[in-house]
Amino acid sequence: MGPSTHGPAESPRPRARRITPRLAAAALAFASAAVPLAASAPPAQAAASQEIVIPATNRITPLEDTPVVAGTTGFLHQQEGKDGYLWTDYATGASTTLTGTVLSAPVRSSVAQPADSESEAIAIYPTPGKGVDWYGLVDPHTGERHDVQLPPGVSVRGFVADKVLAAHGRIPTAPEPEAVLVDIRQGTVEPLPVTGLPQGAELTARTLIDGVADDQGALIQYQDGGGFHYGLLDAVTGVVTPTPAVPVVYNLRLYLTPDRFAWWTPGDSTMHWVPRDDPSATPRDFTFPKSSAPVTLVGDTVLTASPAPGSTLGSKLTALPLDGGEAKVLLDHVASAYATGLEAADGSVLIAGGSGDDWAVRRFTQSAGEVSQKVILPLSITTTKSEVVGLSLFRGTLNTIADLDGALSLHQQDVGTTTTPTANPVTLEPAGMPSSVVRCATGSACVRVADGPRDGGVHYLYTDSTGLTYLQSGPVESTHVPGTGGQIRDASDEYVVVDGGSPKTQYIVKPSAFDVTRSRPVQAAAVWYDTLWSASTSSPGTLIAELNPDSATAGTPSRTVKTGVACVPTELQATARWLYWWCGDGKQAGVYDLWNGRGFGVPSGQSMLGDGYVVRHDRTAGELKLTDFHTGGPAAERTIADLPAGSLSDDRRITWTVDKYGGHIAYVDGEDRVHVLADGVPNSMPVIARNGDADEVVPRSKDTYAAHWNGDLYLSRPVDSWELTIVNQISKSEVATFKGGALRGPSPVGHGWPGTGVIPDSGSYTWELTVKYDGGTLPINVGSGVLHVSCGRLLTHVYDCDGIPDLLAVRSDGKTDSWTGLSTGGLHNDGLTATWPATSTLVPIGDLNNDGYADLLVRDSTGNVRAYWGKDGQTGPSPSNASAAIGTGWNKYNVLTSPGDLSDDGRADLVTRDTAGDLWLHLANDDDTFDAPVKIGSGQGGYTAMVGMGDLNGDGVGDLLARDTAGDLWRLPGADKRFAAKVKISSGFSGYNAFVGIGDLTQDGKNDLLARDTAGSLYLWAGTGTGGFGGRTTISTGWNTYKTLV
Repeated sequence: MGPSTHGPAESPRPRARRITPRLAAAALAFASAAVPLAASAPPAQAAASQEIVIPATNRITPLEDTPVVAGTTGFLHQQEGKDGYLWTDYATGASTTLTGTVLSAPVRSSVAQPADSESEAIAIYPTPGKGVDWYGLVDPHTGERHDVQLPPGVSVRGFVADKVLAAHGRIPTAPEPEAVLVDIRQGTVEPLPVTGLPQGAELTARTLIDGVADDQGALIQYQDGGGFHYGLLDAVTGVVTPTPAVPVVYNLRLYLTPDRFAWWTPGDSTMHWVPRDDPSATPRDFTFPKSSAPVTLVGDTVLTASPAPGSTLGSKLTALPLDGGEAKVLLDHVASAYATGLEAADGSVLIAGGSGDDWAVRRFTQSAGEVSQKVILPLSITTTKSEVVGLSLFRGTLNTIADLDGALSLHQQDVGTTTTPTANPVTLEPAGMPSSVVRCATGSACVRVADGPRDGGVHYLYTDSTGLTYLQSGPVESTHVPGTGGQIRDASDEYVVVDGGSPKTQYIVKPSAFDVTRSRPVQAAAVWYDTLWSASTSSPGTLIAELNPDSATAGTPSRTVKTGVACVPTELQATARWLYWWCGDGKQAGVYDLWNGRGFGVPSGQSMLGDGYVVRHDRTAGELKLTDFHTGGPAAERTIADLPAGSLSDDRRITWTVDKYGGHIAYVDGEDRVHVLADGVPNSMPVIARNGDADEVVPRSKDTYAAHWNGDLYLSRPVDSWELTIVNQISKSEVATFKGGALRGPSPVGHGWPGTGVIPDSGSYTWELTVKYDGGTLPINVGSGVLHVSCGRLLTHVYDCDGIPDLLAVRSDGKTDSWTGLSTGGLHNDGLTATWPATSTLVPIGDLNNDGYADLLVRDSTGNVRAYWGKDGQTGPSPSNASAAIGTGWNKYNVLTSPGDLSDDGRADLVTRDTAGDLWLHLANDDDTFDAPVKIGSGQGGYTAMVGMGDLNGDGVGDLLARDTAGDLWRLPGADKRFAAKVKISSGFSGYNAFVGIGDLTQDGKNDLLARDTAGSLYLWAGTGTGGFGGRTTISTGWNTYKTLV
């Protein structure tokens, strides 16, 4: 079955790490003094009018039908103009309406046929109003739902065949190592353990891959060793068989049939597949024409879609046998809602399409090598006269709500964001809008929608069959709102402000969390991404902003603005730069420039804020009028269109609207034609309106979100292209660059970094985002920030996860203080962190076991050496840490030190010197220990100190420092598993009794040296990067209280 589009598992929003919003560079202080209203500037020269007119035409298109899920006896779907869901029987074509059934996201559904039943059931989870251990079984013939609770300690992860996949643990989004298959009716058989996963593997948040399942099993995703993998789950035995050849990459399309498992990546003209009974086999390839793309698999035949030039009815559907047989056209056109097919558990596939009058939902099956089809549900082609009852403009997309003979439909049309509007083809949202949508006024057909859902579409209110009110946000997010009726006051991608009808209460809704985060009295309010603006009711003329109004800091002002007028606004509207306020009919209105900290007055009346202007409907004159203030002050108001006042007291977003993100204005004339006007105002420069990601990455984390930085940078307006670069702050090297084309939104800029298997250095990085917009050729910097990589690739002499070197200071009694490195180049004493036997010798060895944490070699008084493994939250291991034996008889060595990597395998190696003066190399290996020592030098006994330094000259190989009896300092340059001829660095080092190759303490990309003199003063020599050091600087005194420094 398939296809399904998947990459590594994702966690639900919001992320459970700290979020640091990035403000635009032009944003000023978070408090502003009162600024008097500025006088109007001289009239601006109006730009030449540029307009398109979209005629009110009859719609001659097939009835829209949206598939939900398919069984073996029927399928669940939605149909344009009908409320609720329909269950249609394959054999008879009869349809039953399931009134009251709500399957909107995050509810996921499947069709299951329990072993003890002759009929199918629609299985859904989570069950509305219940916990993660509940699911529901809906009778497709009656809509009756039976809720079932799983045994204690498990949560639903999905459905396969007649079973529920349940993972141990109460958090459905957390990785879990164990799972069971539970009979969907429960009690008939004992839970079946899921086995076959590699040792230590964990099921991901989205264990079952949507749409890739049948009555025998399903594809699942798991993580192992920080990476993601797929496996085939046998629903009968519970055994998971890994599929090692399948990559876990973004946008991968997956298909499962009774005989094979296949995958394909968009942009590639080759499908890969393996036999289902041998998923570890070498994949076989099937190449299809580059002009087509796979829709689904039916048996051993690929169904592909290819362009149908000159037609708006959809792509052509063609059958291509995997054995290379002759291609066969199955349908002239395929409905867009069925563009990926709807697969049933028995291997059949539902696709809607036809040539014209024969348009229908069809069931495709394969028998004797041939694909056949049966008409299940004819879909009429209609000619419909429409009336516009609602209007919105969002980032160049015109949303028109049309009343089509009593049924509401949402039409979307791209009108562009450039200077001149363009009329591109219209698309129809397949499911339409429910007839129970809340109207804008009693006795009127009008529907006031709001812009901004992150998944496209619009926000609107509707009531269900029980009278409950819901906020629908785009195609999938539906949130219950208390009370009845109401209107949407303002909306963004993150929050929606709803003024309830009864009771008169204002609700702040977060659609992505399906939650009403706050209730309060109705008041002036506006939202711009994650910022909520409110008008103070106790301090007239005071406007208050707060960030993330559902967070722990909710209610805490992030900025306060004074309008300079002693009235309480009844209305607010906001963009990145402008804040519009109005105190009501006959009272003052104004705009505040958030970037420059000044306010000015504008004409009073029902208005909508644009990008550097405001449009007012002068109902007396019957005109739309525009005030341009993009330069920072208002020009004289000018008329842009004739629009007579209608019967509605407020016709905004009904008969006219403004695109504050993209720069156009639209209105409806008396013949239901939609006019889209260029505003004639220069577009503002894009800024980062919201940074929805954290500023820390833990690349070794098993939490997918914690292990990657996805960017999630939301732009204030559309752009032509963008480029995001990430630079290491120390090396100044560019470690990643991501590029993208036109971005209209509301999708964010961002790509997962680091990629799979890439472990960047611990430390700080700078990201920078540049864009091109409005046809410009030069990139514009719109924002930058700092990103921290924690527990990444371990750097020289770093004991914790921050990328800055640290120091362990051991007293004569073995008590050890940890000194953590500071970004300023100093050290901070964290106090006592470990106590070792007084006779122990401590040797830093980097990350010997390759787990990302610093390890420590410890030799005891008998000559035994153990490796103590580092762990998170420590600055250096302690004796209680897990450890492993390295060897015995090491008392023959009087020097043990790690110069870093001498073998170019990424591991730090060990060098020792014996009492005869011979130098030995111990290469680190994959067994978390060392190979047998290899002699690499002799005659080294004359050095009174030898210390590993890491790479001193930038060649990527570790080096060694040695001091001779004359006090001269020598560098032994690392080479291929040896040291090259020594190089004298300096002299006069006789007075020092401790040396430490501290790594890059100065944070300039060059390894440094620490040394303590006999008086106890600690000094730093900054590395030059060419093998030497600069002048000496003092760190501090009093270090003679320590026996050794490591």
